[in-house]
Amino acid sequence: MDHGTEHQDPTRPAPPGLSVTLVSGLRTDTRTLVCRRLAGTAAGAGAGPEPWPGTEVTDDTEDSGDFALVLADRLLAMARDGSSGRTVVGLEPEADLMEVAFVLETELDHQRGDGPAVELHDLVAVVSVQDVHRWLLSPAAAPATDHVTAEFLASQVEFATVVVLTDAATAPPDQLDSVLWLLRRLNPDASVTDVPTGPLRAARWSGRGCARRLGQRMGWTRALAGPDGGDALVFRNPRPFHPERLFEAVRHDLVPHRVGRIARSRGLVQLATRAGQYGSWRSAGDTVSFDPSGISSWDPDAPAGQELVFFGERLHREHVVGALHACLLTDDELLAGPAAWAGYVDPFPVWPVQHHH
Repeated sequence: MDHGTEHQDPTRPAPPGLSVTLVSGLRTDTRTLVCRRLAGTAAGAGAGPEPWPGTEVTDDTEDSGDFALVLADRLLAMARDGSSGRTVVGLEPEADLMEVAFVLETELDHQRGDGPAVELHDLVAVVSVQDVHRWLLSPAAAPATDHVTAEFLASQVEFATVVVLTDAATAPPDQLDSVLWLLRRLNPDASVTDVPTGPLRAARWSGRGCARRLGQRMGWTRALAGPDGGDALVFRNPRPFHPERLFEAVRHDLVPHRVGRIARSRGLVQLATRAGQYGSWRSAGDTVSFDPSGISSWDPDAPAGQELVFFGERLHREHVVGALHACLLTDDELLAGPAAWAGYVDPFPVWPVQHHH
């Protein structure tokens, strides 16, 4: 799969080694435009499709981690061959930005000192006000059969040093206000800007270690760490969820006409039927995903039960909390123990069997 394309700027002063910017975005045209602007190879929005210096980075696998390893090897080889300065890599929408960034940053750090420096410097999300509003704040307008775009979009904006809004000047003021409000909640430290005319100014978390810093400071992780969660709704409870009741609550209770618009939720969830392992919970607009987190209940860093964070407009907090409380095991169910829990109906997708060594 083709996950990305490289762009280099041969005209600007080159710092020692390579400084790498990853650019994500749903729309190929605006993502490519921003890549060219950052690399200094396009004069304006009307620039034609002339080629820019650099080569296409391809990978035959769909795994973002494997792609990041291929990309790291390519960048290190470029640096050894004498390339320096700013390098911009445009990622395809299906690439897992967080996985690419963490694997790339880790691999580059491991190679530090073995040759010219190569550093991940910025993570740029190219989004439109229209798309954020459509997929996260008003997803009834989005195709009901699309179960991935909202998650791609939310993941990109919450894991970026810079968010580029491509249509801020033309967006309806009420939509722009709502989108800016949401961006500040999902990613409080990101620099939000219009389409740049040249290389970016350093954002708050730009530079070496930017992926690690972002991983610790995304909006939902900060809400969990804070004393009151800020503007987010934080739900914590030590009891496991009954899987069938939680599944039905997602379908019928945690919906806009009952609780308001949930634009994004993240956290760790423990089902009674899977009490030994925590699930990674993500919702974006009307899309919910529930995958294994790799965290076991005996892990010293595991939470005590449920830890969920909700961001949204006009949320009826007491209704959200009430719906989730109704999904927890009752006193009698809790006392029945794991042998009884194993017999509960569990409609969530089966997780792959993990092998521990």
